[in-house]
Parts: sequence; structure tokens; C-alpha cells
Amino acid sequence: MARAEALFNGYTGRKSLTVITDERLAKLLGAPVRDAAGVALLLHAGAGKNGGFFDPKWLDQSNFAPVLDVLPREAILDAVNTSFATDVAGFKRLAAEVPAVPLLDKYLFNPLMARPFIRRKDGRLIAPVPQLISRRMSPLEWYYAGIREWGTDFAIDLGYLFEDYVGRQFTTVPGASVEPEVEYHRGKDRMDTTDWFIVFDDVVLLVEAKAGILPAAGRAGDDSLATMMTRTVGKAIKQINRTHALIKSGAPEVAHIPHDRPILAMVATLDPWYMANSFLGREVLPTCDVPVTVCSARDIEFLVGIGQRTPVGPILAEIVTDPDRSTWSLGIALKPYRLADDRNPLLDQAWKQYPFN
Repeated sequence: MARAEALFNGYTGRKSLTVITDERLAKLLGAPVRDAAGVALLLHAGAGKNGGFFDPKWLDQSNFAPVLDVLPREAILDAVNTSFATDVAGFKRLAAEVPAVPLLDKYLFNPLMARPFIRRKDGRLIAPVPQLISRRMSPLEWYYAGIREWGTDFAIDLGYLFEDYVGRQFTTVPGASVEPEVEYHRGKDRMDTTDWFIVFDDVVLLVEAKAGILPAAGRAGDDSLATMMTRTVGKAIKQINRTHALIKSGAPEVAHIPHDRPILAMVATLDPWYMANSFLGREVLPTCDVPVTVCSARDIEFLVGIGQRTPVGPILAEIVTDPDRSTWSLGIALKPYRLADDRNPLLDQAWKQYPFN
């Protein structure tokens, strides 16, 4: 949930957004982003203490007066009705809209992810899976709601936001120099390098960010997976290869990027693409000219947390050049390097912006 705050309210504005504004997000969620996140915290705490129940009538109780001092009643109820609750009929409609994945029902979309509360006839709300309450305020859940409202323009804007977020994550790592993408021309063709160059003392990391979401059918491993992998991760790898060739050729557009140290690559995705690093995944992807890992936003957040206390260049090099660990998700491969008290500065800062923190 902190990622949503850091992603949407921390944008540096390197590229112009077409449809995503504070006002439209407030309409989409039923309240401004920070208020909607505060409602999620309130609902999660209430349901957690009351067997999954939350009763909006509780807001009339005197012990809720401090809550209403932080969040207006109207904001709470609007967010509940817009983002969190539906009735049984609404739940059935959401379930009926889910595309079928034959014989693989466990990969289907769960309507409780879109509306974690079911409204009972007496007005009380029940969350069958309370853990999904806070997830409702994640960018992954907003993605689908935004696509329904504004189509692919929302996905394009989200891609810009995610690209910016990845770069801001690495700017918090001590000793890392973060350089943005470079536009260049070859003949009449206008081209871009990878989104980011992360320069460490011992390695250069080429980072290409892709916010495309892997649909349920792809997660289940049907025939669409190879197409989605090629369209998203495969496109990123081609971008990495072109950028690597520029650096090695001494192109003036990237003369500021060191070429005297190993070059590694990272394809950053908003949600996990679990098969991308595996042998099966690599079979459908282009060959990358440098060691590469495909990793989710969460993996990058772990890596940046580690980087607050120790250099991460050697860690990445160890992982992506190891025949076994390079096939794992980066989050799993990082486990031996993580400590319980590792903190991510961007996420910590984002949490502090939310009500009740």
C-alpha cells in the first residue's frame, strides 16, 4: 500500500501524464489517495478485531470521534462504497465477468480482490478474507479499475509512473549514480536507450521498466504466456541489447556511461512474472547480451533496502551470473542477503504520509 503513495504522489513529472490526475484518482477510489489508504487501514483494523466485520454505524459511536477528526465521515463512506464494498448480487456480477481458464480455476480473478467486503442486509460489512482489504489500495488493483475507466491511456500513464518510481528507488542507494534514458537517432529513426543507467563503483546496471500486467490465463501457463512474455519482457531485452551495443561502440550519446566495468541488466515489472527467469521462460525470450534478471517492484524494494547498508553491485553480479540462482526470482535469490531490520527509505517516507501513522 505504501507503494501506491510513493508511485502516485511522488512522481517527478519527467513525462507528461494523459489521464492520471489527483482528481481522477479520487473519483476512481471514492476519496483522495491518502484518504482512501487511511480508510483501508481503518477497515483492516476494524475487521481484524471483529471477526471480519465492519459496521458503518460504528462511526456514530463516541470512541470513533478521533477517527473522524482525521478522516471525514463522507470520505470514509464514499471510499467504502466506491472501492471496498458490494452486495451479494454485485459479487456475483463480478464473478460472472471473469474470463474462464479451463481446468485451472485457482488462477481465476477473485472478486474479493476488487471488493473485499460483502454488504449484508443489515448494513454490516463482512470481509471473508481480511488480508485483501489493504491490497485493494495497491497499484495492481487500481490498474484494472483504471483500464475500465480510461482504457489503454491509463496503462500508458501507469507505465510512466512506474518507470519514474524505479529510478527514484535507486536514487536512495548510497554510492549509486542514477542516469535517465537518452534519446538518439539513427538515420530517420528516433530511439531511446533503457529507462535508467544505475552506475555503481563495480558494475553498471541497465534497467528497463515494464508495467504490463500478466493476465490470469498467462499466470496459469496457457498459450498466451509466450505471447505476453515476448511482448513485454522480450521487448525490454531487445531494448537492453541495443543500449549495451551503444555503450560498447563508444556512441557519443552514452559517453557519460562507464564502459570499463561489467554491465548487468534488469527488467523491472510492476507485478511478479514468475516464469521469466526460468529455463522455460528464457526459451521464449530473446537472448540477452548481458546477464539479466526479471524482477518485480517488490524485489527492487528489497534490493534497495539491502543497499542502504552494503553495496548491491557485487550481490547482483553474484546472482545473475550464477547458473542456478539466475533462474530464481530476484526476491528469493536475495533472501540470504536480507536482514530483518532492512528499511526502504521511499516506502518509509510514503507510510508516514498516510492517516493514522
